[in-house]
Amino acid sequence: MAKRRINVYGIICFIFIVFIIGSTIYNVINQSILIREYKKEIATLKDEIKKEDDEIKKLNEEIKNYKKDEYIEKIARERLKMVKPGELIYIDVNKKEGF
Repeated sequence: MAKRRINVYGIICFIFIVFIIGSTIYNVINQSILIREYKKEIATLKDEIKKEDDEIKKLNEEIKNYKKDEYIEKIARERLKMVKPGELIYIDVNKKEGF
C-alpha cells in the first residue's frame, strides 16, 4: 500500500508540473502573438504620423503662399474676377461653364 500512495502522489505531482509547464508555454506564445500585433500597429501608426507630417508641411507652404502678393492677386483675378485699372477682359461666349 505504501508504494501505491507514493505513485499516486508522483502522478499528481507530474500532472501539476505538466500543467504549469503547459500554461507557461501557452502564455509565452500568447505574449509573442500580442507583441507581433503591437509591432504591426506601431509601424502603421508611424506611417500615419509621417503622412500627417507631410500634410502639415504642405499646409504650411500654402500658408506662406497665401501671404504673398502674387498669390493674392492670382486668387482675386481667378475667383473674384477682379481686374487692374485699365485692363480689358475678353469673354469667350462659345466656352461652356464647367468644362
